[in-house]
Amino acid sequence: MKDHDMASAGAASRLAFVAVLIAVFMIVLDTTIVNVAVPRIGAEFGGSVAGLQWVVNAYNISFAALLLIAGASADRFGAGRVFKLGLWIFMAASLACGLATSLIFLIAARTAQGVGAALMLPTALTLASHLHPLPADRARAFGAWAAVAGAATVLGPSAGGFLVDGVGWRLVFLINIPVGLLAIVMLRHISETQQAERRFDVLAQVLGAIALVGLAIGLTQSGRVGWREPGAYGPLLVAVLALVMMIRVESRAPAPFIPRELFKDRRFSIATAVGFLLSIGIYGQMFVLSIFFQEGAGYSATATGLALLPFAVTTIIGPLLAGRAIAAYGAHRVLLFGQAAGIPGSLILAFIEPNQPYWIAATGLSLLGLCQAASQPSVAAAALANIQKHNIGIASGALTSFRQVGSVVGVALLGSLMDSHRIVGGTRLALLVVTVLFAVGCFLTFVIPSRNSAPCVDMRT
Repeated sequence: MKDHDMASAGAASRLAFVAVLIAVFMIVLDTTIVNVAVPRIGAEFGGSVAGLQWVVNAYNISFAALLLIAGASADRFGAGRVFKLGLWIFMAASLACGLATSLIFLIAARTAQGVGAALMLPTALTLASHLHPLPADRARAFGAWAAVAGAATVLGPSAGGFLVDGVGWRLVFLINIPVGLLAIVMLRHISETQQAERRFDVLAQVLGAIALVGLAIGLTQSGRVGWREPGAYGPLLVAVLALVMMIRVESRAPAPFIPRELFKDRRFSIATAVGFLLSIGIYGQMFVLSIFFQEGAGYSATATGLALLPFAVTTIIGPLLAGRAIAAYGAHRVLLFGQAAGIPGSLILAFIEPNQPYWIAATGLSLLGLCQAASQPSVAAAALANIQKHNIGIASGALTSFRQVGSVVGVALLGSLMDSHRIVGGTRLALLVVTVLFAVGCFLTFVIPSRNSAPCVDMRT
């Protein structure tokens, strides 16, 4: 009977992990799939590039702004409960997106979608750790997690292209509902994670959200009105002021929102910074390249999705191998390799022309996919390697928050370069910026401490 119970528990854990992966796929998919749909949404509702950026960034901002409180909630109430709540919110918001009657309505629904995603993504990392207590198993789980996230990142444009051209952009959102319901059914027997006391610093959370919104507005407006106009530098000043106030509040708090010991861990701090830079580059490039292929090279939405397939294939297959490489060689070496591949990839893409042979772009996209495939799981493994069990939820939330903030900055910053230049020139400048960011990430990776470089601590202790 005991063996039967253990087998049943193992099957329930595997089923729950598959459900977590399904939800992660859906969350990340909605970060990128909308890029291909943006021109059609603009054609139906109207709006400039700056306005359409908010269809993407409304999701990214609410997503990033609530990640820390989501991670803390997972520690306090249990990751399973928080994950399921986020999934229900995400499905309801997806329905609202699919039924949107105006650009403002769509942006509001996308904001609600981001709330659901914020509750799910950091808790997905926590559940992945909880369901795989042994370090070697967890390394493979992170590899599977990253493969699914990477697949969603790049299959978003591909799947979005087929859906937009074949059925219409609304199905991009409505398809989340049956997928989400399937995940809910599979999560029925998930075991709950350990709960711990965790205070919620609401003031710090609000100030962080204000800083993020101000940053996104300022960067987005800079492409439309220029850096010298109040519409651009005003929100940036608000962002800086809110950030300074948040740091001041947190430094004086007896129980800060992010435990101070997290950032005393150099591995966590450096890996989080590298994850931030990678997100700027990866998500920003997806936004820029989707516009380049459609409006610069004249591709259809479907052709744009197919054009991005080299990135998709590499990103899907690579993380499965990266998990094994992390276990064998250490996260920092795999992370360095990934970014080293991203530098020539972005450089090649920076100089593509609309009339050049496609294989040139395919080469750059493959290298960029290799960067994503190697870097995504190794950032998580490096950042969480030495984190104590009682902090795993908030650490996952902090890591995911910084990466999501990077996606907001990437779309806003690189999108502003597209908005203030011609399509080809804006693409070139944006991808040269990404090349520099990847080089900075390589430098930071060099200084990640190599001691205690196992992918994760043993969660059984």
